Amino acid sequence: MCTFANEFWTKIFIMIYYSILLPLLLAMSLSLYIIPRILVVSVRKELYDAAIQERRGRKKRNVPRLGGVSLFPILVISVGLPLAYTFMLGDSFDTNGETQAYFVQFMMMLAGLTTMYLVGVMDDLVGVSLHSKLIIQFLAAMLIPLSGLGINNLNGMFGLYELPSWIAFPLTVGAVMYITNTIPMLDDVDGLAAGMSIIAFSVLGGLSYRSEQYLLLLICGSMVGVLAPFMFRNVFGWRLGWRKLFFGSTGGLTIGYLLSYIVITLGQLGGSVLKNGVGMICFGTLMIPMFDVLRVAITRLVNGRNIFRGGDRNHIHHRLMTAGLSPRMVLLALLLISSGFISLNVIGVNLGVDLSLLLVIDVSVWLVMQVIIMYFKNKGERRHGLRR
Repeated sequence: MCTFANEFWTKIFIMIYYSILLPLLLAMSLSLYIIPRILVVSVRKELYDAAIQERRGRKKRNVPRLGGVSLFPILVISVGLPLAYTFMLGDSFDTNGETQAYFVQFMMMLAGLTTMYLVGVMDDLVGVSLHSKLIIQFLAAMLIPLSGLGINNLNGMFGLYELPSWIAFPLTVGAVMYITNTIPMLDDVDGLAAGMSIIAFSVLGGLSYRSEQYLLLLICGSMVGVLAPFMFRNVFGWRLGWRKLFFGSTGGLTIGYLLSYIVITLGQLGGSVLKNGVGMICFGTLMIPMFDVLRVAITRLVNGRNIFRGGDRNHIHHRLMTAGLSPRMVLLALLLISSGFISLNVIGVNLGVDLSLLLVIDVSVWLVMQVIIMYFKNKGERRHGLRR
Protein backbone atom coordinates (compact mmCIF):
# COMPACT_ATOMS: atom_id res chain seq x y z
CA MET A 1 0.00 0.00 0.00
CA CYS A 2 2.79 2.40 0.91
CA THR A 3 4.65 1.56 -2.29
CA PHE A 4 1.51 2.23 -4.36
CA ALA A 5 1.00 5.63 -2.65
CA ASN A 6 4.63 6.59 -3.24
CA GLU A 7 4.35 5.69 -6.93
CA PHE A 8 1.12 7.69 -7.22
CA TRP A 9 2.56 10.87 -5.68
CA THR A 10 5.78 10.46 -7.67
CA LYS A 11 3.75 10.35 -10.87
CA ILE A 12 1.76 13.44 -9.81
CA PHE A 13 4.96 15.32 -9.04
CA ILE A 14 6.49 14.37 -12.40
CA MET A 15 3.31 15.50 -14.19
CA ILE A 16 3.22 18.87 -12.40
CA TYR A 17 6.92 19.44 -12.90
CA TYR A 18 7.11 18.60 -16.59
CA SER A 19 3.72 19.89 -17.78
CA ILE A 20 3.32 23.01 -15.59
CA LEU A 21 6.34 24.23 -13.64
CA LEU A 22 9.13 23.55 -16.13
CA PRO A 23 7.41 25.00 -19.25
CA LEU A 24 6.02 27.97 -17.31
CA LEU A 25 9.35 28.95 -15.73
CA LEU A 26 11.31 28.26 -18.91
CA ALA A 27 8.94 30.36 -21.02
CA MET A 28 8.92 33.18 -18.45
CA SER A 29 12.71 33.26 -18.27
CA LEU A 30 13.08 33.31 -22.06
CA SER A 31 10.43 36.01 -22.36
CA LEU A 32 12.17 38.23 -19.80
CA TYR A 33 15.48 37.75 -21.64
CA ILE A 34 14.19 38.31 -25.18
CA ILE A 35 11.78 41.24 -24.69
CA PRO A 36 14.48 43.89 -23.99
CA ARG A 37 16.40 42.78 -27.07
CA ILE A 38 13.32 43.04 -29.27
CA LEU A 39 12.82 46.55 -27.93
CA VAL A 40 16.37 47.52 -28.88
CA VAL A 41 15.90 46.26 -32.44
CA SER A 42 12.46 47.89 -32.74
CA VAL A 43 13.68 51.29 -31.61
CA ARG A 44 16.85 51.25 -33.73
CA LYS A 45 14.96 50.17 -36.86
CA GLU A 46 11.90 52.33 -35.98
CA LEU A 47 9.60 49.31 -36.12
CA TYR A 48 6.57 50.68 -34.31
CA ASP A 49 3.07 51.78 -35.08
CA ALA A 50 2.74 55.55 -35.15
CA ALA A 51 -0.94 55.21 -34.21
CA ILE A 52 -0.01 53.71 -30.84
CA GLN A 53 1.64 56.17 -28.53
CA GLU A 54 2.60 56.10 -24.89
CA ARG A 55 2.22 59.31 -22.92
CA ARG A 56 4.93 60.08 -20.41
CA GLY A 57 4.12 63.40 -18.84
CA ARG A 58 3.61 65.76 -21.76
CA LYS A 59 5.79 63.78 -24.12
CA LYS A 60 4.53 60.99 -26.37
CA ARG A 61 6.57 58.20 -27.84
CA ASN A 62 5.71 55.36 -30.19
CA VAL A 63 5.18 51.86 -28.83
CA PRO A 64 6.95 49.01 -30.72
CA ARG A 65 4.60 46.34 -32.08
CA LEU A 66 7.04 43.44 -32.55
CA GLY A 67 6.49 41.71 -29.20
CA GLY A 68 4.72 38.84 -30.91
CA VAL A 69 7.89 37.86 -32.73
CA SER A 70 9.13 36.24 -29.52
CA LEU A 71 6.07 34.06 -28.89
CA PHE A 72 6.52 31.23 -31.38
CA PRO A 73 10.25 30.54 -30.77
CA ILE A 74 9.74 30.63 -27.00
CA LEU A 75 6.74 28.31 -27.30
CA VAL A 76 8.72 25.81 -29.36
CA ILE A 77 11.58 25.77 -26.84
CA SER A 78 9.46 25.71 -23.67
CA VAL A 79 7.21 22.96 -25.05
CA GLY A 80 9.83 21.02 -27.00
CA LEU A 81 12.38 20.52 -24.23
CA PRO A 82 9.97 19.26 -21.53
CA LEU A 83 8.22 17.15 -24.16
CA ALA A 84 11.51 15.54 -25.12
CA TYR A 85 12.20 14.78 -21.45
CA THR A 86 8.75 13.18 -21.04
CA PHE A 87 9.46 10.77 -23.90
CA MET A 88 12.82 9.97 -22.32
CA LEU A 89 10.97 9.01 -19.13
CA GLY A 90 9.15 6.25 -21.00
CA ASP A 91 6.07 5.01 -19.16
CA SER A 92 6.62 7.31 -16.17
CA PHE A 93 4.69 10.14 -17.84
CA ASP A 94 2.13 9.93 -20.65
CA THR A 95 1.40 13.15 -22.57
CA ASN A 96 -1.24 11.48 -24.78
CA GLY A 97 0.81 12.77 -27.69
CA GLU A 98 2.13 9.37 -28.64
CA THR A 99 -0.97 8.15 -30.50
CA GLN A 100 -0.94 8.55 -34.26
CA ALA A 101 -4.19 10.55 -34.51
CA TYR A 102 -3.15 12.99 -31.80
CA PHE A 103 0.31 13.39 -33.29
CA VAL A 104 -1.15 14.16 -36.74
CA GLN A 105 -3.49 16.78 -35.26
CA PHE A 106 -0.66 18.38 -33.31
CA MET A 107 1.71 18.54 -36.27
CA MET A 108 -0.98 19.94 -38.61
CA MET A 109 -1.72 22.58 -35.98
CA LEU A 110 1.99 23.36 -35.75
CA ALA A 111 2.12 23.85 -39.52
CA GLY A 112 -0.85 26.22 -39.37
CA LEU A 113 0.60 28.05 -36.40
CA THR A 114 3.88 28.56 -38.28
CA THR A 115 1.92 29.94 -41.23
CA MET A 116 0.05 32.39 -39.01
CA TYR A 117 3.28 33.44 -37.35
CA LEU A 118 5.00 34.13 -40.67
CA VAL A 119 2.11 36.14 -42.13
CA GLY A 120 2.01 38.13 -38.89
CA VAL A 121 5.74 38.90 -39.12
CA MET A 122 5.35 40.05 -42.73
CA ASP A 123 2.36 42.20 -41.79
CA ASP A 124 4.24 43.89 -38.93
CA LEU A 125 7.38 44.49 -40.98
CA VAL A 126 6.21 45.38 -44.49
CA GLY A 127 2.42 45.04 -44.42
CA VAL A 128 0.18 42.41 -46.02
CA SER A 129 -2.97 43.19 -47.97
CA LEU A 130 -6.28 42.23 -46.36
CA HIS A 131 -7.12 39.94 -49.28
CA SER A 132 -3.83 38.02 -49.02
CA LYS A 133 -4.07 37.81 -45.24
CA LEU A 134 -7.56 36.28 -45.35
CA ILE A 135 -6.53 33.72 -47.97
CA ILE A 136 -3.52 32.63 -45.89
CA GLN A 137 -5.64 32.47 -42.74
CA PHE A 138 -8.22 30.37 -44.56
CA LEU A 139 -5.59 27.89 -45.73
CA ALA A 140 -4.08 27.66 -42.24
CA ALA A 141 -7.54 27.20 -40.70
CA MET A 142 -8.29 24.32 -43.09
CA LEU A 143 -5.41 22.34 -41.60
CA ILE A 144 -7.38 21.85 -38.36
CA PRO A 145 -10.34 19.90 -39.85
CA LEU A 146 -8.05 18.21 -42.39
CA SER A 147 -6.15 16.71 -39.44
CA GLY A 148 -9.35 15.01 -38.25
CA LEU A 149 -10.12 17.54 -35.53
CA GLY A 150 -13.30 19.58 -35.73
CA ILE A 151 -16.56 20.79 -34.26
CA ASN A 152 -18.49 17.64 -35.08
CA ASN A 153 -20.81 17.49 -32.08
CA LEU A 154 -22.82 20.31 -30.47
CA ASN A 155 -23.79 18.18 -27.44
CA GLY A 156 -27.48 19.07 -27.74
CA MET A 157 -27.22 22.81 -28.39
CA PHE A 158 -30.19 23.84 -30.57
CA GLY A 159 -31.17 20.18 -30.44
CA LEU A 160 -28.12 19.15 -32.48
CA TYR A 161 -25.64 16.43 -31.65
CA GLU A 162 -23.49 14.71 -34.28
CA LEU A 163 -22.89 16.97 -37.29
CA PRO A 164 -22.32 15.71 -40.82
CA SER A 165 -18.89 16.42 -42.27
CA TRP A 166 -20.25 18.92 -44.82
CA ILE A 167 -21.38 21.09 -41.88
CA ALA A 168 -18.57 20.31 -39.42
CA PHE A 169 -15.78 21.15 -41.87
CA PRO A 170 -16.80 24.74 -42.79
CA LEU A 171 -17.99 25.36 -39.21
CA THR A 172 -14.55 24.43 -37.88
CA VAL A 173 -12.73 26.57 -40.47
CA GLY A 174 -15.00 29.52 -39.66
CA ALA A 175 -14.50 29.07 -35.90
CA VAL A 176 -10.70 28.96 -36.27
CA MET A 177 -10.63 32.14 -38.38
CA TYR A 178 -13.09 33.85 -36.04
CA ILE A 179 -11.17 33.07 -32.85
CA THR A 180 -7.82 33.82 -34.50
CA ASN A 181 -8.89 37.36 -35.36
CA THR A 182 -10.34 38.24 -31.94
CA ILE A 183 -7.04 38.62 -30.08
CA PRO A 184 -5.49 41.30 -32.38
CA MET A 185 -8.51 43.52 -31.62
CA LEU A 186 -7.44 43.73 -27.95
CA ASP A 187 -3.87 44.87 -28.51
CA ASP A 188 -4.34 48.63 -28.16
CA VAL A 189 -5.02 48.71 -24.40
CA ASP A 190 -2.16 48.05 -22.00
CA GLY A 191 -2.20 44.43 -20.87
CA LEU A 192 -5.65 43.60 -22.29
CA ALA A 193 -4.60 41.05 -24.93
CA ALA A 194 -2.13 39.41 -22.54
CA GLY A 195 -4.57 39.45 -19.61
CA MET A 196 -7.46 37.95 -21.57
CA SER A 197 -5.15 35.31 -23.02
CA ILE A 198 -3.69 34.40 -19.63
CA ILE A 199 -7.19 33.84 -18.23
CA ALA A 200 -8.13 31.73 -21.27
CA PHE A 201 -4.99 29.59 -21.17
CA SER A 202 -5.33 29.12 -17.40
CA VAL A 203 -8.91 27.85 -17.65
CA LEU A 204 -8.10 25.68 -20.67
CA GLY A 205 -5.07 24.35 -18.78
CA GLY A 206 -7.34 23.33 -15.92
CA LEU A 207 -9.63 21.48 -18.33
CA SER A 208 -6.58 19.85 -19.93
CA TYR A 209 -5.53 18.57 -16.52
CA ARG A 210 -9.04 17.25 -15.79
CA SER A 211 -9.10 15.40 -19.10
CA GLU A 212 -5.48 14.20 -18.76
CA GLN A 213 -4.49 16.02 -21.96
CA TYR A 214 -1.02 16.76 -20.65
CA LEU A 215 0.39 17.96 -23.97
CA LEU A 216 -2.27 20.68 -24.04
CA LEU A 217 -1.54 21.44 -20.39
CA LEU A 218 2.12 21.84 -21.28
CA ILE A 219 1.23 24.31 -24.06
CA CYS A 220 -1.09 26.28 -21.77
CA GLY A 221 1.56 26.49 -19.06
CA SER A 222 4.12 27.71 -21.58
CA MET A 223 1.79 30.42 -22.92
CA VAL A 224 1.00 31.70 -19.43
CA GLY A 225 4.75 31.92 -18.79
CA VAL A 226 5.31 33.79 -22.07
CA LEU A 227 2.45 36.26 -21.60
CA ALA A 228 2.95 37.16 -17.93
CA PRO A 229 6.06 39.35 -18.53
CA PHE A 230 4.25 41.19 -21.35
CA MET A 231 1.34 42.02 -19.09
CA PHE A 232 3.58 43.11 -16.23
CA ARG A 233 5.67 45.31 -18.52
CA ASN A 234 2.70 47.03 -20.15
CA VAL A 235 0.69 47.52 -16.95
CA PHE A 236 3.28 48.09 -14.22
CA GLY A 237 6.59 48.44 -16.06
CA TRP A 238 6.38 52.23 -16.29
CA ARG A 239 7.15 52.40 -12.56
CA LEU A 240 10.52 50.80 -13.33
CA GLY A 241 11.12 52.92 -16.41
CA TRP A 242 10.40 50.03 -18.78
CA ARG A 243 9.14 50.73 -22.26
CA LYS A 244 5.88 49.15 -23.43
CA LEU A 245 5.77 46.50 -26.13
CA PHE A 246 2.66 45.33 -27.97
CA PHE A 247 2.07 42.00 -29.74
CA GLY A 248 1.24 43.31 -33.19
CA SER A 249 -0.28 41.05 -35.85
CA THR A 250 2.36 38.38 -35.18
CA GLY A 251 1.39 37.89 -31.56
CA GLY A 252 -2.34 38.31 -32.06
CA LEU A 253 -2.59 35.75 -34.86
CA THR A 254 -0.27 33.30 -33.09
CA ILE A 255 -2.20 33.43 -29.82
CA GLY A 256 -5.59 33.32 -31.53
CA TYR A 257 -4.77 30.30 -33.70
CA LEU A 258 -3.32 28.38 -30.76
CA LEU A 259 -6.39 29.15 -28.64
CA SER A 260 -8.71 27.97 -31.41
CA TYR A 261 -6.90 24.62 -31.57
CA ILE A 262 -7.09 24.05 -27.81
CA VAL A 263 -10.70 25.24 -27.53
CA ILE A 264 -11.88 22.90 -30.31
CA THR A 265 -9.82 19.96 -29.01
CA LEU A 266 -11.19 20.20 -25.47
CA GLY A 267 -14.69 21.11 -26.62
CA GLN A 268 -15.03 17.81 -28.44
CA LEU A 269 -14.26 15.88 -25.26
CA GLY A 270 -17.63 16.91 -23.81
CA GLY A 271 -19.87 13.99 -22.99
CA SER A 272 -16.96 11.55 -22.82
CA VAL A 273 -13.88 12.56 -20.85
CA LEU A 274 -15.31 15.89 -19.68
CA LYS A 275 -18.84 17.00 -18.80
CA ASN A 276 -21.37 17.36 -21.57
CA GLY A 277 -21.31 20.94 -22.85
CA VAL A 278 -17.74 21.70 -21.80
CA GLY A 279 -17.42 23.45 -25.16
CA MET A 280 -19.45 26.31 -23.66
CA ILE A 281 -16.75 26.75 -21.03
CA CYS A 282 -13.99 26.59 -23.65
CA PHE A 283 -15.60 29.15 -25.93
CA GLY A 284 -16.66 31.13 -22.84
CA THR A 285 -13.01 31.93 -22.12
CA LEU A 286 -13.12 34.13 -25.24
CA MET A 287 -16.70 35.34 -24.99
CA ILE A 288 -15.87 39.03 -24.54
CA PRO A 289 -13.72 39.41 -27.69
CA MET A 290 -15.94 37.03 -29.71
CA PHE A 291 -19.16 38.87 -28.90
CA ASP A 292 -17.46 42.22 -29.37
CA VAL A 293 -16.04 41.37 -32.80
CA LEU A 294 -19.49 40.18 -33.89
CA ARG A 295 -21.13 43.38 -32.64
CA VAL A 296 -18.56 45.57 -34.39
CA ALA A 297 -18.94 43.58 -37.63
CA ILE A 298 -22.73 43.95 -37.56
CA THR A 299 -22.41 47.69 -36.83
CA ARG A 300 -20.05 48.19 -39.77
CA LEU A 301 -22.33 46.14 -42.04
CA VAL A 302 -25.37 48.21 -41.07
CA ASN A 303 -23.40 51.41 -41.75
CA GLY A 304 -22.29 50.13 -45.16
CA ARG A 305 -18.64 49.76 -44.19
CA ASN A 306 -16.19 46.95 -44.87
CA ILE A 307 -16.42 44.67 -41.85
CA PHE A 308 -12.68 43.90 -42.06
CA ARG A 309 -11.57 47.55 -42.03
CA GLY A 310 -10.83 49.04 -38.63
CA GLY A 311 -10.29 52.62 -37.54
CA ASP A 312 -13.73 53.29 -36.06
CA ARG A 313 -12.74 52.86 -32.37
CA ASN A 314 -15.99 51.06 -31.68
CA HIS A 315 -14.68 48.08 -29.73
CA ILE A 316 -15.78 47.58 -26.16
CA HIS A 317 -12.56 48.95 -24.65
CA HIS A 318 -12.85 52.11 -26.77
CA ARG A 319 -16.46 52.59 -25.64
CA LEU A 320 -15.51 52.16 -21.99
CA MET A 321 -12.74 54.75 -22.32
CA THR A 322 -15.19 57.15 -23.97
CA ALA A 323 -17.49 56.53 -21.01
CA GLY A 324 -14.77 57.93 -18.77
CA LEU A 325 -12.77 54.92 -17.58
CA SER A 326 -8.98 55.05 -17.63
CA PRO A 327 -7.08 52.35 -19.57
CA ARG A 328 -6.16 50.70 -16.26
CA MET A 329 -9.82 50.61 -15.17
CA VAL A 330 -10.88 49.29 -18.59
CA LEU A 331 -8.38 46.45 -18.23
CA LEU A 332 -9.64 45.55 -14.76
CA ALA A 333 -13.31 45.79 -15.78
CA LEU A 334 -12.94 43.57 -18.85
CA LEU A 335 -10.88 40.95 -17.02
CA LEU A 336 -13.53 40.80 -14.29
CA ILE A 337 -16.34 40.59 -16.86
CA SER A 338 -14.51 37.81 -18.71
CA SER A 339 -14.05 35.93 -15.43
CA GLY A 340 -17.76 36.42 -14.74
CA PHE A 341 -18.78 34.88 -18.07
CA ILE A 342 -16.44 31.94 -17.48
CA SER A 343 -17.87 31.39 -13.99
CA LEU A 344 -21.42 31.60 -15.36
CA ASN A 345 -20.71 28.93 -17.96
CA VAL A 346 -18.84 26.69 -15.52
CA ILE A 347 -21.79 26.80 -13.10
CA GLY A 348 -24.31 26.27 -15.89
CA VAL A 349 -22.49 23.27 -17.36
CA ASN A 350 -21.94 21.66 -13.94
CA LEU A 351 -25.63 22.12 -13.06
CA GLY A 352 -26.65 20.55 -16.33
CA VAL A 353 -28.40 23.65 -17.70
CA ASP A 354 -29.57 23.23 -21.29
CA LEU A 355 -26.82 24.58 -23.56
CA SER A 356 -29.25 26.57 -25.72
CA LEU A 357 -30.65 28.25 -22.61
CA LEU A 358 -27.14 28.89 -21.31
CA LEU A 359 -26.22 30.60 -24.59
CA VAL A 360 -29.39 32.72 -24.38
CA ILE A 361 -28.39 33.75 -20.85
CA ASP A 362 -24.89 34.68 -22.04
CA VAL A 363 -26.27 36.76 -24.91
CA SER A 364 -28.84 38.42 -22.64
CA VAL A 365 -26.20 39.40 -20.10
CA TRP A 366 -24.04 40.77 -22.93
CA LEU A 367 -26.92 42.84 -24.38
CA VAL A 368 -27.81 44.31 -20.99
CA MET A 369 -24.15 45.18 -20.50
CA GLN A 370 -24.08 46.90 -23.91
CA VAL A 371 -27.10 49.03 -23.00
CA ILE A 372 -25.36 50.15 -19.81
CA ILE A 373 -22.09 50.86 -21.61
CA MET A 374 -23.92 52.79 -24.34
CA TYR A 375 -25.65 54.97 -21.73
CA PHE A 376 -22.39 55.96 -20.06
CA LYS A 377 -20.64 56.30 -23.45
CA ASN A 378 -23.22 58.80 -24.65
CA LYS A 379 -22.97 60.60 -21.32
CA GLY A 380 -19.20 60.75 -21.67
CA GLU A 381 -19.45 62.11 -25.24
CA ARG A 382 -21.84 64.86 -24.11
CA ARG A 383 -19.54 65.75 -21.22
CA HIS A 384 -16.56 65.85 -23.58
CA GLY A 385 -18.52 68.07 -25.98
CA LEU A 386 -19.40 70.53 -23.23
CA ARG A 387 -15.76 70.80 -22.18
CA ARG A 388 -14.83 71.71 -25.70
